[in-house]
Amino acid sequence: MGYAIDKWMAAWNMDSREVKVGPWPDVSGWSGRYDMSLGCDSSNRQRMSAEGKAMMLFIDFHSLVVGRGLDPQAVHHEFLKVDEYRRRISPDIPGADL
Repeated sequence: MGYAIDKWMAAWNMDSREVKVGPWPDVSGWSGRYDMSLGCDSSNRQRMSAEGKAMMLFIDFHSLVVGRGLDPQAVHHEFLKVDEYRRRISPDIPGADL
């Protein structure tokens, strides 16, 4: 069981390049130990269609890997926690929902 398309956020530390995907809203405060975050914590995203939210999910992945220089496999491993990510990646990628 993972996170729904509008119930997740990613957080990362700029110095260690550590990344984590967890629940949004962050009622437990898990993301407080990270420098930055993105994902469903944007109010604009909450008003998007399901297709728009899925598009933003992959834009976020790209932003973390290319824009922030995080390890693609580490980001992929964490994004596998998001149901829609697993459904939309190529079926030959480890972790994809078939």
